[in-house]
Amino acid sequence: MKYIDTHAHYNDEVFKDNLDEVLDKCKQTGVDYIVNIGYNKESSDRSLELANKYSYIYTTIGVHPHDVGNDKAIDIYDIYQANSNNKKIVGIGEIGLDYAFVSDNKLQQADLFIEQIEMANALKLPVIIHTRDASLDTYNILRENKPQFGLLFHCFHPTDDLVRMVLNEGYSVAFGGNITYKRNSSFGKYIKAIPINQMVIETDCPYLSPEPYRGTINTSANLPIICKKLAEYKEMDVEYVCEKVYKNSLEFFKIKQK
Repeated sequence: MKYIDTHAHYNDEVFKDNLDEVLDKCKQTGVDYIVNIGYNKESSDRSLELANKYSYIYTTIGVHPHDVGNDKAIDIYDIYQANSNNKKIVGIGEIGLDYAFVSDNKLQQADLFIEQIEMANALKLPVIIHTRDASLDTYNILRENKPQFGLLFHCFHPTDDLVRMVLNEGYSVAFGGNITYKRNSSFGKYIKAIPINQMVIETDCPYLSPEPYRGTINTSANLPIICKKLAEYKEMDVEYVCEKVYKNSLEFFKIKQK
């Protein structure tokens, strides 16, 4: 079976000494492509460097809500403009809202979020959304500021309002290692409700390792575990699910198979 990791962070310091070894293992596991995600100016620059070095790595660029006040949307726009002919930039993200640890800057987070949606629309790129403890505000912002070239909810934590939006708008969702956690078994009813055509898989590596490797450094080599769990929730054949999410990923990011 073949896999695409739609959300990885190989620009993380944890991989600096053994990146080639880790990537070789991923390739041996059947990982064909990796979308490496930027979350601020520095990481977006580094992610683009990786995409230029490895033929099978693509990148997104963006400013995560944690970096409100540090980087701006214009920083990301400048990266794109300096590389406007680079076909390896396949999205704007990860962007969104996060109230888990800081919630006294909601207006600044919202402004940055909206700016980057507008930028993605101008550049004709899809957006990769991060939302944590902020589903209602995320819903309201997206209702008024619609991404025009695709939307992918990263590490999708389903709520009634977001699932309704996904179904109504045909947006895409990414499931990762967290669907293997027992405390998230309630995801099941939502996973069954969302069409397989709107699903992809991801790792968010080096974070969110699936069971039974929770607490260790995650890599794209764990995608088969995630795909198997998703197939269980969907009550579908695992090979069929893997084939579908692979195809969905290629189509969402407009990656042409080599």
